[in-house]
Amino acid sequence: MALKEKFRAKYPHPWLVWEAGAWNVPEVVEGNVAATRLPLTDLRDCLPAGDALCFELVGHTDGGPLRLGRASNNALVVNDATVSREQLHLSPTLEGRWTVTRMAASRPVTLGGTALEPEQPTVLQPGVQLTVGDVRLTFHEAEDFNERIGRIAAQVLAQTAAPR
Repeated sequence: MALKEKFRAKYPHPWLVWEAGAWNVPEVVEGNVAATRLPLTDLRDCLPAGDALCFELVGHTDGGPLRLGRASNNALVVNDATVSREQLHLSPTLEGRWTVTRMAASRPVTLGGTALEPEQPTVLQPGVQLTVGDVRLTFHEAEDFNERIGRIAAQVLAQTAAPR
């Protein structure tokens, strides 16, 4: 909380947040691949709350899109068996917005519950959730990302201040 202004100054860009989920390794796997699985209702209380992986969305200097997928050569690597090697592209627009484009040969992607058509760029709105296989990603503009961090910090402070 004390570093809030310094954080805002250093990271003024939008973010894509890989939301917390349960990591399960299937018993029968090909190539020792694992997948993120959404927790069952009876397990939700046992999992850490708020754990997420955050990707800062900063446009490439060459003006090209940020590629997201399972392969290690992507700018944003989501190492999950339910994600294609090259799943989607994220691109900044001239107006300062971001678009998402599902790649033609990739697995299905939903944006706010609506299926994305391959090769059709769609503008991302703050707080919208992308579902890529079993992975949930939330798009945040810089300001709502900072608000999210503030809410989590307040929860942590409240938990540590609570009498035991």
